[in-house]
Amino acid sequence: MKWAAYWSIGAGVIHGAAIGLHAEHPSAARIFLALTVAQLCWGLVVLNRLTNPTRTLIMAGVVINVVAVVGWVVTRFVGISFIDGFEVAEKPQLADSLCAVLAALCVVAIIWANYRREISVDRNSHLKVIYLCGVLSLVALWSLSSNVHEHGHEELALIDSGLTVTADGVIVSSPTSISAVETESKQATTIPSTIENTETTLSTSATETTITTVTTSAAGLKKSGDTSTTTFSTTTTPSRGSVTALEWPRPFDPAKALDISGVAGVSSEQEARAAALIQSTIRDLPKYASTATALAEQYNSIGDALTGFEHFVKSSLVNDGRVLDSTAPESLVYAVSGSTRTLVAAMYMAAEGTPINDETLVNYAGRLMQWHVHNNLCWRTINNIPKVVGVSNAAGVCLFGALQINGSPMVHVWIAPHICGPFAALEGIGAGSASVSDSERVDLCNKTH
Repeated sequence: MKWAAYWSIGAGVIHGAAIGLHAEHPSAARIFLALTVAQLCWGLVVLNRLTNPTRTLIMAGVVINVVAVVGWVVTRFVGISFIDGFEVAEKPQLADSLCAVLAALCVVAIIWANYRREISVDRNSHLKVIYLCGVLSLVALWSLSSNVHEHGHEELALIDSGLTVTADGVIVSSPTSISAVETESKQATTIPSTIENTETTLSTSATETTITTVTTSAAGLKKSGDTSTTTFSTTTTPSRGSVTALEWPRPFDPAKALDISGVAGVSSEQEARAAALIQSTIRDLPKYASTATALAEQYNSIGDALTGFEHFVKSSLVNDGRVLDSTAPESLVYAVSGSTRTLVAAMYMAAEGTPINDETLVNYAGRLMQWHVHNNLCWRTINNIPKVVGVSNAAGVCLFGALQINGSPMVHVWIAPHICGPFAALEGIGAGSASVSDSERVDLCNKTH
């Protein structure tokens, strides 16, 4: 019972330190306060009632510490929707994990003490337990003092990296690049010296959305021949007054009408851009249905077929200053079945080192489209072609190859049916990491979706 008291006191001390870290969420802070008081008081009472612990006291210790352990499991892997601060599951961290371990040890000690109550224990063994409990508590408290508590639901502040969206929905690296790209596409021999402004007007009806683009010169004059209109069909949904009841993502099937409208927090412009990107990808990607065609155009496999999907990447497109161009996707995704490769998606990749929380990337389609990044892949050049040979260990070290430190923000656009929508990420390691926790991501098939 002394052992149980020591473990409970240690867990209570760590919970006490966590109160201030959750001050922005009063409900969570009060729960930690209650656990602190309960675990500390129970431990102290037990140390003073060792000769005659009542059954009520024994059961109270079990209940208090079982609640602590169960609470840790739920908040780390599921989340508690009705408690402020615990709505989204957080990744296990050193302090909370050690706290759960101490609470679990307390329960084990109580059960063992009541099973073998006739066994006396040498006084020196208690000192060893005190030392161990003290060390574990000190390590946990030290980790809290030197790190900011990680809330999985907190998004990163947006960063303006100078990216710009062109009239055709392609993201380019700078306004200067827009002029250069437009000139190149028209096969002109010189680059205009003035930067042009593009105005995009969106109009929607019950069955279709129309994008009208007007380009003006620096002098404000409309350029003849530079008005373009793109129309695509979408399904109707309830009015925006009831969008909070609609969820995203939704199952996607390219053979059926596209259903991306009416999502809370998504503007009509974002909705139109997303729809246009899906439609253009469905239109342009099938030219690479054969891997022979992909190889002929310098798309090379990164060697990840064992995952069930194989990515073919064209390295020259990754840092070309353009992304979300359906005529030049950075990567092609094939589903693997034995020796058969079936084209299922494009994987658009921003330039290496682009922040995943870049304002233009995040706002392109709002919460319809989730960007992710892979910073833990280990690469090795084989026959002059980069191949993925594994992932880094917990210390961020690759046993084979070199670690890709500055990964490219990327997003999938599917041309095959997918239960988690047209922008779904692959599951497991293939999902990468995003600027929000996994439970908040809108490109994963998690429990909330």
